[in-house]
Amino acid sequence: MKTGLVSISFRKKSIKELIKATKNSGLEYIEWGGDVHIPMGKAKLARATRRLMHGSGLKSASYGSYFGLIYHCDEHFPMPFKNVLKTAKALSAKTVRVWLGWPFCSCKKGCNVFLCEKYYQKNVSVTKALCREARKYGLTLSIECHWKTLSDDYRDTLRFLEAVDEDNLRLYWQPNHERGFEYNIEALQALRPYISNVHVFNWNEKGEKSSLGTERGIYEWTEYLKILNDENASERICFLEFMPDGELDSLSTEARALRKIIDGVEQQ
Repeated sequence: MKTGLVSISFRKKSIKELIKATKNSGLEYIEWGGDVHIPMGKAKLARATRRLMHGSGLKSASYGSYFGLIYHCDEHFPMPFKNVLKTAKALSAKTVRVWLGWPFCSCKKGCNVFLCEKYYQKNVSVTKALCREARKYGLTLSIECHWKTLSDDYRDTLRFLEAVDEDNLRLYWQPNHERGFEYNIEALQALRPYISNVHVFNWNEKGEKSSLGTERGIYEWTEYLKILNDENASERICFLEFMPDGELDSLSTEARALRKIIDGVEQQ
């Protein structure tokens, strides 16, 4: 398994600062976020960033676009998706991380709390179309497993993936800190065939962050990565996301802890 950094871990740091810190920490990849560092549609900036990355021996395997797949009764689609795909290609990314969206309906027509089945099916169709568009660019799309979205529960995530049924729709897994370790093991086992990359952090059920190198962090992430150490392991990237103290200086320590866990799993 390979290692990298999610740039949104340090939204206030510049592109050059993050490239330098990533290289010095021994990580191999950066997933650039589309909300701050490489906004969607800024292909020129993406190309310049790619050159800086290559000059430092790093790669941009993923683009964290925050483009939402799920839309509701009174919402409109954002910018043309081609702009997102062009930005990802300019970065030389292989996959575009996308946002599955909130599980509730925002319309004012009495649709209750959850997303209407009518609009759920509409968004399945839209996602199919986006996957086919991404395929023209040689890209995959990866849904992020994120709490309090439609991918909060792995059963809902599986339902959506199976409904879309496109071979370039994949999944970014991360532990759901609100559900507990046993749930996360169950979810990971069920979703593993779809998982492209992983977001790595160490939070407890209260949302409190701690170092990946703690006893709990080592134990839980060893068990998670054992499951992911399969025939696709060499293609997966474990992206560090969120430092325990929010400081860039902690990146090297967390990177060493992650590498130690991965090495231990791969040697078993």
